[in-house]
Amino acid sequence: MNKRVFYANAAVLTASAVVLRLSGIWFRSYICGRIGASGMGMYQLILSIFFLGITTCAAGFSVTVMRLVAEGHDTETSVRSCLAAGLSLSLIAAGGLFLASNLIAVRLIGSEAAVLPLRLLLPGLPFISAGACIRGYFLAIRNTAVPAAGELLEQAVTIGAGITLAGLTGRPLESFMLGILIGEVVSLLYITAMYRVFLRRNGGSKGKKGGVFRLIVHIAAPVLCGSFLRSLLSSTENILIPQGLKKHGADEDGSLAQYGMMQGMVMPVLCFPSAFLSALSMLLIPELAEANAAGKKELIQREAAKAFRVTLTFSFLVTSVIIVFADNIGMAFYNSTELSTALRIMAPILPLMYLDSVVDGMLKGLDQQLYSLKYNFSDSVIRVVLITLALPLFGIRAYMAILFISEIYNASLSISRLLKVTTLKVDIIGWILTPAVSSALLYYVLALVKKLCRF
Repeated sequence: MNKRVFYANAAVLTASAVVLRLSGIWFRSYICGRIGASGMGMYQLILSIFFLGITTCAAGFSVTVMRLVAEGHDTETSVRSCLAAGLSLSLIAAGGLFLASNLIAVRLIGSEAAVLPLRLLLPGLPFISAGACIRGYFLAIRNTAVPAAGELLEQAVTIGAGITLAGLTGRPLESFMLGILIGEVVSLLYITAMYRVFLRRNGGSKGKKGGVFRLIVHIAAPVLCGSFLRSLLSSTENILIPQGLKKHGADEDGSLAQYGMMQGMVMPVLCFPSAFLSALSMLLIPELAEANAAGKKELIQREAAKAFRVTLTFSFLVTSVIIVFADNIGMAFYNSTELSTALRIMAPILPLMYLDSVVDGMLKGLDQQLYSLKYNFSDSVIRVVLITLALPLFGIRAYMAILFISEIYNASLSISRLLKVTTLKVDIIGWILTPAVSSALLYYVLALVKKLCRF
């Protein structure tokens, strides 16, 4: 792809991701103000169950459409086939979760109040699945503006509808879930209309039509299975965390509040800077898929090396910023300094966390999704086991340690696989030492500035 087009698309995706994550953090702050930290914990638990449904019907289809179109398969056949598969799975997932909603709410989440909010989310699954397929088409043709605008529209509608309904009904939790559903519907209507416009204008690629279903299974099945299993284990993990905190001595509200603080406040802040890298991860998938199909090994190595250097440099610098300004960040987003300790403890893992995300995208572009499946599944199993054993004994400190162990394990396996597939040599000075030294220098400069300016 033309470098100017690549950087333009990266800029669009980055700007969109930054706005989405900033507005998401602000909205979570608003939600926390309406329903409290324990309510935020309930909100996160319900969403974790809903995400299990999303992975069942949407995981892998966006990447599949991107790969198929980028590799020269017929556009309409590729999109239509993925839509049929995704919509079928979405109906199965929605029906299964609806039938099990009472059991999930009472036995797993621990409150009947979770039944209605969960059920309000379920009709959104077909819209999410269809939207994922169509977004894959736009990313394959290197158009990031349309899906970015769709996500911004969805976020605006979700927030606006949620706040409006909460004010009208006086039932904030249900209103926020209904706002998510309305946002998904509006987003799909927009992106479908744009897909038809582009298809009429460009005609779509008239490539290979045969064997599409087999390729969908080959590409999507490992990603879907891996995402589903990891989401299942993640949901199990999220349910076990409040239970483990209660066994450690916290009461019902206290355990939900600690869980809500970590998952609903701390982690979104830590993940926010990765918005600047998400475009790189997404755009590398079709780039590497094309290069891999054409046998351009040197191009793959060059792009992978650049991704390592950029990601590690950025993430080391972000680590220093978060450690120095943890108190200010907590006050800016949540009007509280309670998050500062957790932010400072978790900040050193950011280089591996961000790099793992970018490497995962590169592995998918190189047709290595089966390995990502194995790594993610084993990682999730380890996390569930450690949470079950350690949280009742050591509380929230154990959970932070588990996050470190998990990220080191997963990132190490993924990076090793990418280096093996690309036969890329590690540049210790350019990738690690230079960013680490720059980060240390930035830390001391920022600490001095903060002390002199007294903020």
